[in-house]
Amino acid sequence: MNCNPFTLGHKYLVEYAASKCAHLFIFVVEEDKSVFPFADRIELVRKGTSHLQNVTVLPSGKFIISQLTFEEYFVKSSIQDTTIDPSMDVELFATQIAPELGITVRFAGEEPLDKVTMQYNNSMRQILPKYGIEFEEIPRKEFDGGVISASRVRACLKDNDFETISKIVPSTTLEYLKENYKELIKKL
Repeated sequence: MNCNPFTLGHKYLVEYAASKCAHLFIFVVEEDKSVFPFADRIELVRKGTSHLQNVTVLPSGKFIISQLTFEEYFVKSSIQDTTIDPSMDVELFATQIAPELGITVRFAGEEPLDKVTMQYNNSMRQILPKYGIEFEEIPRKEFDGGVISASRVRACLKDNDFETISKIVPSTTLEYLKENYKELIKKL
């Protein structure tokens, strides 16, 4: 997960996945290429999932959605109509990371809006089963006629629409957004 920032949509995906397995690892994209710094994003995820006893939140490192393994992810807004090949990232996960941690299922939120992430999900759907790893795509949580997304939160932040934000993020994220509003708005 990138969690740029952590939303109620992310929380829903984590709670669903955690209910389906004995232990869930959440890998937060470590590259500092987002509006929200990695240190803040991982802390928001940890706070937003602290009520779940079977969840461990980890940095993604250099081999899960990184500049090294999937550089297109970090320029995806400008390449939405481009065919990409994220197989290296998925293969590294399947052959190196999953076996070390005993991961047998990889969860992802469905992606109806972003074509790059949609292609990544399709790559996981095709590759992971070859390594005995199930792929489960979870329908996204919706609010007011659309999916809850971090990009929606950022758009509301840009418009100073904290009324909507308060309905689509956990209280821990809302508090962070209010405390850091002046600094964040400069980045949007």
